[in-house]
Amino acid sequence: MDRGHRNRRYTELAGWGVVASVGLLIITQAFGWDGTRTVSIFQTLTPYADPIVVLVAAEAIWTGRNALAATSAAVGFGALLLAIPMVFPPDQPDVRPGAVGFTAAAVNLLYSNPQVGAVADDLDKLDADMIVFSEFTHEHRVTLVAHPLANRYPHKINGDGLFAGGVALWSKFSLTEHDPIDTINGSIDATIGGPDGAVRVLAVHPPTPILSHDGWKRELRLIAESADDILTPTLVIGDFNAAYWHPAFRDILRRGFTDAHMANHRGWSTSWPTDEFFPPFVRLDHALAGNGLVSTDIDDFRLPGSDHAAFVVTVKPAAS
Repeated sequence: MDRGHRNRRYTELAGWGVVASVGLLIITQAFGWDGTRTVSIFQTLTPYADPIVVLVAAEAIWTGRNALAATSAAVGFGALLLAIPMVFPPDQPDVRPGAVGFTAAAVNLLYSNPQVGAVADDLDKLDADMIVFSEFTHEHRVTLVAHPLANRYPHKINGDGLFAGGVALWSKFSLTEHDPIDTINGSIDATIGGPDGAVRVLAVHPPTPILSHDGWKRELRLIAESADDILTPTLVIGDFNAAYWHPAFRDILRRGFTDAHMANHRGWSTSWPTDEFFPPFVRLDHALAGNGLVSTDIDDFRLPGSDHAAFVVTVKPAAS
């Protein structure tokens, strides 16, 4: 066997390996399986599978490997089907005429962030009606409460924790706290007295599947079940440590909730990591509106010292 033939053979085997790997990834998505830590990690890379498969298919067509070309095309088509909601998001209900709405920011502070004062400066300028903090440590609380930002939010639920734990909810509107979801990092379940009526807010931060895969699956399931039990307009917001490509996350959407980034044609935007030499490649931070609540706008922004991008979402009640 000459070197050229051997190299072509190796190229073909590599192509089959790539297509088989992507095919298995698509199958886990199709059957809603995220049963292992490794699978859940690779599922975050799903949107990058299609370009790779297209390259394999193009090379196979160019070199006359018809079986590999056909298989690559089939796998690529499966990946495209998964991405349809990103391109054509589900319709939301019409907004109630005359509704005022309110803005909510989701902010992952990063537990080791030395620039929380600068974060507070940015949030003071943003002037959202409500802020959900995750990775809210005791040290962060001390810094934030001492900042003029705290004066904007007379209603606070501070659930500071250790390391990546801790969730807080600051609001310009009245807050009624309910029993929180039983979570590792903490969560908040509260009703806010918004300008258009009461809105239930679930502020969440499941653990990363890398450190606690079973805990991650359990908490996403609890979030889905808790949101499903609520009948009033609801906003589920925070760092989910999950992407659209995780079946456990999509289970929440199937219960009548809409991802605000997807609904506002920003489903392809990413939020993590923002502190590396490479750009963020996955969205882990979400706002899900449901039960008669509609998201009408959403914008991402960078936070000093954090590894997550933050966002501010505008929500309004749906028409009856």
